[in-house]
Amino acid sequence: MTLKERVLNRLQGKEVDRTPVGCTTTYGVVDFMKKCGCERPLADTDPLAMTELALAGHTYGGFEWVKAMGWDIVALSEALGCELGTPRIDRQYYINSFPYAEGVEGLEFPSDFLSRGRFPAFQENLRLLRERVGEQMAIFGETEGAFTCAANLVGPEQFIKWAIKKPDQLTKTLDVTKEAAIAAANFAFDQGADFFVFAEPTSGPALLNPRLYEKLVLPIEKEIVSRSRGPVVLHICADTDPIIEFMCQTGAAGISIEEKADLKRAVEIAHRYGVKVFGNVATATTMFSGTPEEVYREAITALENGTDFLCPGCGIAPGSPLENIIQIKKARDDFFQ
Repeated sequence: MTLKERVLNRLQGKEVDRTPVGCTTTYGVVDFMKKCGCERPLADTDPLAMTELALAGHTYGGFEWVKAMGWDIVALSEALGCELGTPRIDRQYYINSFPYAEGVEGLEFPSDFLSRGRFPAFQENLRLLRERVGEQMAIFGETEGAFTCAANLVGPEQFIKWAIKKPDQLTKTLDVTKEAAIAAANFAFDQGADFFVFAEPTSGPALLNPRLYEKLVLPIEKEIVSRSRGPVVLHICADTDPIIEFMCQTGAAGISIEEKADLKRAVEIAHRYGVKVFGNVATATTMFSGTPEEVYREAITALENGTDFLCPGCGIAPGSPLENIIQIKKARDDFFQ
């Protein structure tokens, strides 16, 4: 069984020999950059450097699938007009302005969307990755989701206020960002990606009431998934226990959750919907500042709790030690030995 077959078979609910291990979101890790010789900010914009850093996750971290489309979750927002802050080796691109904070008049989905921002670089990155890994490993693309993109355009606080007081403004924004999300996913599938991840930190219960998630986010996510030409994985940060069932109702093939969520319960709910679960070794604490032994123990616990894909719970912090990262695969190998 190839690494690609293991990943795609598990995503499709088929039997595999062991739980796949990797990272669901970003892994712009400084130790990976030093090992492969491709550091950000070059690795944020140059397709070859982007590709080498993606492959470093496999070569040095033991990941069994590889990431395309860069090391941040602001690509949609950038293409729709957000100004980005300058990255450095240990800091990814970030939103530096909210261009529609005063209102969304004039906001439309541009016909040249896939020619904007870094999408041309992503196209070459996907081509290079497919050339390098062939049929041996799965490739995934990732961007922010429609809801998070919308919050980036108008500002998170403003957007939450609109969700309650100005739903018409909210709807206008989401009509555009929804199309951007669908275009990005299908762009990746057209370039050979095997699945696509939408990161939606802004839609989690830490910022949005679960009732509003059901009313506002769920219908948008359903449409995005239904119009995507391949499997979608939905990642939401923090404690997602109150919305796990809604996440599974989106039609996504998989959900990715952090350590604050109850993994065992999430697996039970997700499997009733035929959905797979990615997670959930703690990134901000254990992987970043814990010991290798602590990472190993958390990975074993995640396997015991039934995770379908053994991963960090979120994107790996740039300063996370390589020695900690490799414990995830070590734990998986020992578990199945």
